[in-house]
Amino acid sequence: MVQCAEDKLLVRVQLDLFGTRHLIKAADLTLGSAGCRPTRIYSQNHTVLFDYGLHECGSKLQMSGDFLIYTTHLTHSPEYHGSVIVRTNGAVVPIECRYFRKGNVSSNPIRPTWIPFSSTRSGEGLLSFSLRLMNGDWLTERTSTVYYLGDLIHIEAAVSMSNHMPLKLYIDRCVATLSPDKDSTPRYSIVDHNGCLLDSKAEDSFSTFVLPSGEREMDKLWFDLDAFRFFGDDHSLIFITCHLKVTPVDRRDSRNKACTFQKTPNIWTPLEESSIDICACCRVGNCATRELRFGSRGRRDLVAEAESEVGLKWEAEASLGPLIILDTDVTKLAMDSLNEGRMQEKSPGGVESEVVLIVTLTVTAVSLISASLITLFLYRKRNQTLFTQSSN
Repeated sequence: MVQCAEDKLLVRVQLDLFGTRHLIKAADLTLGSAGCRPTRIYSQNHTVLFDYGLHECGSKLQMSGDFLIYTTHLTHSPEYHGSVIVRTNGAVVPIECRYFRKGNVSSNPIRPTWIPFSSTRSGEGLLSFSLRLMNGDWLTERTSTVYYLGDLIHIEAAVSMSNHMPLKLYIDRCVATLSPDKDSTPRYSIVDHNGCLLDSKAEDSFSTFVLPSGEREMDKLWFDLDAFRFFGDDHSLIFITCHLKVTPVDRRDSRNKACTFQKTPNIWTPLEESSIDICACCRVGNCATRELRFGSRGRRDLVAEAESEVGLKWEAEASLGPLIILDTDVTKLAMDSLNEGRMQEKSPGGVESEVVLIVTLTVTAVSLISASLITLFLYRKRNQTLFTQSSN
């Protein structure tokens, strides 16, 4: 239960956190990135209370539309308590407190049913950056954060650019971690070097930047991320934090790009065609050098010149998570294989097999019936002969 007061946050937690009748340890619960401990423990009803100020425990303040949003998270990290086994797993439960900017107050906890959570950050108070999970059609937002190994995670980066000159969105870097803290360890670089999708170079990865409609929208950027888990981690949760930015539409250089590694030709390719090899620096992992670019009027300028112009560049960080990554659903794979087999039986090649089977069954049935009738006839004839002999 979460209560958002005027200046404080109250979080009451049942020690039967997972509803399995196995009580967790109060010492394994913390609030926020600062790891605040419970302020009170109620042993009689197996609950604990966190009573802290809105700005305490590492909570973050964001502004979205008409709301001020304070975000934090409740963490359960099982520790060693004298037993070599555990009957509960770790968990991270995101929590939000939304304050209507005109004075109304409401609380909106994200319960362990794992309602999707994403953060929105404003760059310089002018542009609003965000990350969202999308369905495969790239038209609707995905409501579930649960994925299986082997799934593709469709991620949309977006920026709100109302009342602004045309700008284009880019992703500088993205990192995956086990907690909302992007600097925590372990961490895994998904995108780096000003737009190089590093995960696409992994041998077993199908990650890539995509153009769903064949033409890129200036205020959005999409990429598929092949689901993964951290080695040796049993929490099944990952958080993704990305550094987003916008630049003038005519900017094309090694620091403003979206590049994917193509394994077959063994090269880095840009999402959009370019007259210069803007992805070359992905091979060496250093894209911070100054390079020449082509402007919309065909003139060549240094990148530094555009950066010196006031108001042409904004950037901020946006986060997404927790995403729940489960082991491959073997049951689903088995059902898919079974359905595929059934479809093959109904295919033109399978119709012939089905006809042969029906004919075989029909012949077998007729043979059995004929044999039964012959046996019955001989049996009755034998009984009739015996009766005649006994009468004589």
